[in-house]
Amino acid sequence: MSFAPYQPPPQPGRSNSNYSGGYQQLPGGSGSVGGGGSSSAAPQSFNGGSAYVTPGAVEQGGERINKYETQLPVRVDIEAALCYSLMALSAVVFLIFETKNDYVRYHAWQSALTFTVLIAAQIIFSFISSALAWIVFIIELGAVGWLGYNAYINGDSLDRYEVPYIGKIASQWVDSE
Repeated sequence: MSFAPYQPPPQPGRSNSNYSGGYQQLPGGSGSVGGGGSSSAAPQSFNGGSAYVTPGAVEQGGERINKYETQLPVRVDIEAALCYSLMALSAVVFLIFETKNDYVRYHAWQSALTFTVLIAAQIIFSFISSALAWIVFIIELGAVGWLGYNAYINGDSLDRYEVPYIGKIASQWVDSE
């Protein structure tokens, strides 16, 4: 059923049999949403109520957990990419305010660790040679773009792009939280 501005609204009492649904049925659910062969949504009972669960949701211990849900009102892929935008500063902000999503927290930890090391290297190299400090700065800018791009692109599958050594540490820290 399409409610595009150039199409008239559906007539009352008329059902649209082309709807194929857009939800998944969790185990223990009953009924279906949408009329069609590939109905993939079902009312799920939690605490006596009925709720519809989106595809990223999983029931764990009677509680609905959505791996795409975030504390802030921003999509998970955008939050993960923003963790790299202001290097370690934006990472610390997301570590403080984003408490629900492990994907965003992973990228915040990785950003904080990666850019702390690079900024320390830049400070050390600035005492040796300003040319070396500028090279490290250019590497930092490239890392902001590359890591932010990978965090954004992998946001739909929640695959973690790991920086060598630092990514494993960030992953261990997030998994132990």
